[in-house]
Amino acid sequence: MSRIPDTPTRIGRKNILKVLVLQVFLAAAPVLAAVEFQLKLSGGLSFLSPDAVNLALRDWPEWKRLDADSRQVWTYLDAKTPRISRGVAFEGEFLLYLSPRIALSIGSGFMYSALQPEDTVVRIDKPLGETWEIQPRTLSAVPLTVSAYYHIPLHRRSSFYLRAGGGWAWGRYVEREGSRRITAEKYGYSREENSSAAGPVYLCGLGLDFILEPGVRFFLEGSFRRIKLSGYSGAMEGDAMGTLYSFEEFLPEFEFWQAKNRLLLQPPAGENTRNVRETEVDFSGFSLMIGVAIRF
Repeated sequence: MSRIPDTPTRIGRKNILKVLVLQVFLAAAPVLAAVEFQLKLSGGLSFLSPDAVNLALRDWPEWKRLDADSRQVWTYLDAKTPRISRGVAFEGEFLLYLSPRIALSIGSGFMYSALQPEDTVVRIDKPLGETWEIQPRTLSAVPLTVSAYYHIPLHRRSSFYLRAGGGWAWGRYVEREGSRRITAEKYGYSREENSSAAGPVYLCGLGLDFILEPGVRFFLEGSFRRIKLSGYSGAMEGDAMGTLYSFEEFLPEFEFWQAKNRLLLQPPAGENTRNVRETEVDFSGFSLMIGVAIRF
């Protein structure tokens, strides 16, 4: 079949399309030329207040003391009563500068806070020797965020900036319980629960940056984030998935209500339980960060 030659109308439409594409490119060229990209890398200290975790940490040594005192041949010696209140944070961001003052970013990071075994030791003297009882914890979160920045020049080589944004975070909570005789090298663990959850992130902050050399900046940033994660779930024995619950359990032999966090298939119930709810791990708080930013 012979090819149908282009008609004047078809040729005119092609030329109009080419002209429109060229005009769009020429109009966008100054904007694209003014766009700058920046990579930010930072690390620092993060403050948090996971109340459900800290309540269980508070009550566990007291339960150990009561249990030891109730046994004729055990002697409670002492205990550490730690709280989780701070951790470390790392963040990486990719920024797109739409103007010298305005930028948009996408970034991710890692937040980590933990109590090591030695931070939670309860010392009990038993007939076979002194025993160290422990209950370490690990909290972590990986946020993915988008932010907007606004810079206010202070000097030729420094500026003040504001930041606001939001996103999503994935969290993990690990709780273990174990013990060892003082003469042993390693702890034996009788319980380990590993659960995860996800939820929204909101953040705002301010900072100062300083030009170290062309294209390289040093910055200090303070920010507040809101990350409250609930609905933690994890594998139990037999590969069944449980939900992490916070509750208080009454121990009648000691007349004591003990706060606990446990992975369970069903919410705990009965006259010896109260304040039952799904565990919420609160990563909200302030962060102080220091880092470098590279423009290219």
